[in-house]
Amino acid sequence: MKCQCYGYDYAVIGGDMRQVYLAEELARGAGRVCCYGICADAASVFCAGSLSEFCSLAPCLIGPIPFCKNGEVLNQSVLEQPLPIKLLLSNLKSGQSLFAGCISRDFRLAARKKGVRVFDLMENPQLSYFNTLATAEGAVCEAIGRSPMNLHQSSCAVLGYGKCGCTLSHYLKGMFCHISVVTNSEEERAQASLIADKTIALKEFGACPGEFDFVFNTIPALVVSKKLLAKMKRSVTIIDIASSPGGVDFEAAKELGISAVLCPGLPGKYAPLSSARAIKNIVEKNFERSVGKCL
Repeated sequence: MKCQCYGYDYAVIGGDMRQVYLAEELARGAGRVCCYGICADAASVFCAGSLSEFCSLAPCLIGPIPFCKNGEVLNQSVLEQPLPIKLLLSNLKSGQSLFAGCISRDFRLAARKKGVRVFDLMENPQLSYFNTLATAEGAVCEAIGRSPMNLHQSSCAVLGYGKCGCTLSHYLKGMFCHISVVTNSEEERAQASLIADKTIALKEFGACPGEFDFVFNTIPALVVSKKLLAKMKRSVTIIDIASSPGGVDFEAAKELGISAVLCPGLPGKYAPLSSARAIKNIVEKNFERSVGKCL
């Protein structure tokens, strides 16, 4: 199929500071870059005046991580009015490529029916593991900033031992914390036992929540209930890095005077440039592999 001619190579939309740095890094790498719904200050990045103009300027569009809020609107904070992802979909053109993170199955299917190539960045193993580094560092920063205690020699519970839980546990162990990993998976407990001081089944966590100075949750389900919170120290600091709405009863925590916070988008807050460079490498590699460059 003949490649359509575009005025730009990449079009970056929405998101957080990762998207800002991404647009600038792509432009610095000799790419022609346009944007919409972000605050890009670089003179080499063109800001489109409308969504329809934006979607007509480049063959490769790069959306945020996560792609949308509430399953309906684009994840962005610059535009005054919410941008429905259905409106974005209607403006996409056959032959274009869309990169973003955590894209819903329905959107992917609808986009592919239009002839749009869809790539979920969070399904890329290299990027998803890199993302855990920035998430872990951000979680540690949040914990330090919100607690009157040192992490050093503190008792920490890490709920869940997936990619983020594993990386976070290694960071905390490197800071000389006493780590307990809480998960119902026997395989995860076996893996965690190589680094953790203790492993606990989730169903047994209710017997010892008062032991911990810090609780880090990575499980995207309500696991820290009001009943559990009532057994915890009032000085405990709870950092929830699970997908929204998290796994903590935040209303109950507030009633009990416990510091608990949901921390979405930590890579965009604490390591946006490093994250942008990682995204850039993945996008360039996969875009060139799938469609090549239009001449």
